[in-house]
Amino acid sequence: MLTILYTGSLRGDLERLPRLYTFLQNLRHPPQPPGRTLLLDLGDSCAPDVWHCAITGGRSTLIVLDAMGCHAARVELSDENRRRLRANLLSMALVDAEHPWVDGELVFTAAAVLPPPDALTVVLAPADSTRLDGRMLRLAGVSAGQVGLARLDDSLALLDHAIYDLPPAALPDPTITAAVDFVLAEARALQRKRAE
Repeated sequence: MLTILYTGSLRGDLERLPRLYTFLQNLRHPPQPPGRTLLLDLGDSCAPDVWHCAITGGRSTLIVLDAMGCHAARVELSDENRRRLRANLLSMALVDAEHPWVDGELVFTAAAVLPPPDALTVVLAPADSTRLDGRMLRLAGVSAGQVGLARLDDSLALLDHAIYDLPPAALPDPTITAAVDFVLAEARALQRKRAE
């Protein structure tokens, strides 16, 4: 069993991420059949009109997603910003048109491409609905306050899928709150340095 949880269209909304993480943890841990769970982001994690996104070149939200245990995110980063994230020991895969992520029999891409014969390609770009087209899994788009879920069986056939809204009562996770505070403090320091 493979369970995919995913976010998207966060657009730099760091304040939502501690509550979103608590919700993701609740979705990960109800009694489920044994298997693997992956957390993905479909992109649009930062917006150029959000100050911390602009000052960090789109890295700020990705650092918090990494702290949340995200396995892969679709990104639009310059080579320099990609190198900076790698230098900070980011553990999640940064997926774009030139950089797919291969994990066993799964290939994560930024656009629909023909999968290798023995692999399932997961497209990390919002689709109009979650569906399996042959060996290509497309995930329905979600907004900043939603989490998508797709479950596949051991043969990688789609079993079910859903989109959940973030409950208003979800409490913020203190560790992710601290990660957000750290990222914002670093962005402010970078902003001051550039202003000098």
